[in-house]
Amino acid sequence: MILFIFAHPDDESYGPSGTISKLSDNNKVVVISLCKGDKPHATHVSSDRILAFKESCRLLNAQPIIFDQSDCNMDYSETLETIETVIETYKPEEVYTHNISDIHKDHRIVSEACMVACRPKTQSTVRALYMLEIPSSTDWSFGQIEPVFVPNYYVDVTDKIVLKQRVMSLYSTELYNYPDCRSIESMEALAMYRGKQVGVHRAEAFKQVYRLC
Repeated sequence: MILFIFAHPDDESYGPSGTISKLSDNNKVVVISLCKGDKPHATHVSSDRILAFKESCRLLNAQPIIFDQSDCNMDYSETLETIETVIETYKPEEVYTHNISDIHKDHRIVSEACMVACRPKTQSTVRALYMLEIPSSTDWSFGQIEPVFVPNYYVDVTDKIVLKQRVMSLYSTELYNYPDCRSIESMEALAMYRGKQVGVHRAEAFKQVYRLC
């Protein structure tokens, strides 16, 4: 069983949606959003993002679970407790989460909590932990927050790129025109760049924190 843990509804679409779909072809995949999507000063209501999140997970063939923390006001202790409970309940073998040096503080809180919750203890079911990149959060740290995101694990998502465009489009209030990094064209450019690093047409990149074989 594979678990993806995100701060917000929409992170799954702009980040590793191709990988989620690819893994769900042969595995049970659960996707967690710890926040309900009530962005400060937003012109849309959180229910829109919740509906988009559920539809996104349906298209990606993953089970959605959403909690009710508020965007930009996440509590570390509550986050850690929630993640530990989820891991104990679902007993994942692999966990994917935010990069620990993202510019968005919610992402850093979730990533740090996952590092603690996924400690390779004797009784833990988790055998692998990965960090992922999110446009407008991983890239906009400009390498000024340590440790810098340097991928060492890639997934070929060439056959999933059209689906990725579709799930991104579900979040219309979060989608912008090129050259904004949250545009369809920018997603394509990043996928092509990551793909050419490993000799495929399109790829998504991750940092493997550890993997027990």
